[in-house]
Amino acid sequence: MNPKHLLPASLREVLRPSYQRAVRTWRESRWSPTPREWLAGRASAWANTSPEALLEQAGTEFGITQVPFEILGLLAKLRVLQPKTIVEVGTHKGGNSFLFCHALSSAERIVGVDLCVQNAAKLIHYARPQQRYFALHGDSQTTQMKARVEQRLAGRVVDFLFIDGDHSYAGVKADFELYAPLVRRGGIIALHDIVADHRTRFGRDTGCYAGEVYQYWAELKARYRNEELVRDPEQDGFGIGVVYVD
Repeated sequence: MNPKHLLPASLREVLRPSYQRAVRTWRESRWSPTPREWLAGRASAWANTSPEALLEQAGTEFGITQVPFEILGLLAKLRVLQPKTIVEVGTHKGGNSFLFCHALSSAERIVGVDLCVQNAAKLIHYARPQQRYFALHGDSQTTQMKARVEQRLAGRVVDFLFIDGDHSYAGVKADFELYAPLVRRGGIIALHDIVADHRTRFGRDTGCYAGEVYQYWAELKARYRNEELVRDPEQDGFGIGVVYVD
């Protein structure tokens, strides 16, 4: 007999959410066994030093929505900065988190925030021996989530903040205003999708969505020393805006 049938169906439904949370918490613990099918990929990530090769692995094993010219340009700047503490707001499938862990040998503590951090367990088990990756599931635009982030930082200042979450004007502004104060002087904040998509500019829906990030980026440019990593100003969305925290 299946053990779960020992409980009435109504009780199983009540207990199911708690059981699923417990399973997810265990799988996202660094103490849980690493699935055998992840061992080869992890070994490859640990051995790799090429940003281009790691970008390819990020796309293959996790999923990433980036223009190579732009994300590789950002990684080059971060390698000079040598960030130890990183916060990413809006992790999507985890490809950016993977890159920040493995293309930046200086990284020691990485916190990823999303409504649902996809591939969270895999990111945690792929982290290098000197690293800790924390996946925080929930709404980034709340003071409660900021408090959870600060708890994971454990008193550390943030060297690099990457914002790629809610692409509405109000959403990206809220994420910036909540988490930018955590970044140290000399640190870097980067926003993704600073180029307006073709639907916004031309009324042509291509399926690419950059939202209203470009509007908030225009405001930040007037307030901070900045740089734009954009392959083509006429492209359909994408683009990375870099803010230098002076």
